[in-house]
Amino acid sequence: MTTPHPYYPLSLAMDTYVAPTQHPLTLVCTIGTALALVLLLSYILVLRPLPLPRSTMLTAQWFVLCGSLHCVFELYYLAQFTALPESTDIMASLWKEYAKSDSRYLTQSSMVGALESVTVVVVGPLCWLVVIGICRDSPVRWLAQLVASVLHVYSVVLYFATEIIASESSCRPEPLYYYGYFYAMNAPWLVVPLWLATSAAREIHTAMHQAMQKPSQCIVEKKKKG
Repeated sequence: MTTPHPYYPLSLAMDTYVAPTQHPLTLVCTIGTALALVLLLSYILVLRPLPLPRSTMLTAQWFVLCGSLHCVFELYYLAQFTALPESTDIMASLWKEYAKSDSRYLTQSSMVGALESVTVVVVGPLCWLVVIGICRDSPVRWLAQLVASVLHVYSVVLYFATEIIASESSCRPEPLYYYGYFYAMNAPWLVVPLWLATSAAREIHTAMHQAMQKPSQCIVEKKKKG
């Protein structure tokens, strides 16, 4: 007999599903507080002492946020990939709440598993590399920012597209879950990375253009001296 659950499609079989005991508002407040604390501590302990422009400070905070989510929250998902439906800890409950907008997170979807694997193994470390690059004023920051941002955009576009073209939706039809959880919660990882990727590409182009101009300038100067 299939265990009753709140996920779509309603015909979805989840024999080992255990419902969360925490109220959804409690779960939202928990992750919100945790992320706010991470951002506050990173600002006070690391970023505030540095003479960074406001835009660079915000970029660093964005990648701290992304790195924390990818390397903790999403790493937990991969670690509990097959056991998530029956898990009852706070992290599992958070994923179960989000899964109301995408039940693929509780059904061992190969697409979701692949996206999350790339996010945890590749994108997460790149986010921290951007933060380190900003703190050290290293040019590696721009390459890491470009790659991480492009991967963010690609994964969100693919994530949205697979749900849109699916023959059967994995999201509950209520506006809170469809427009709130599924679209609004993921949209920042489409919009912000587009701007960050453009910014990084512009910086890399400018640096390469200047580097290419130097040899010709040296030749001109030598001719003048000669």
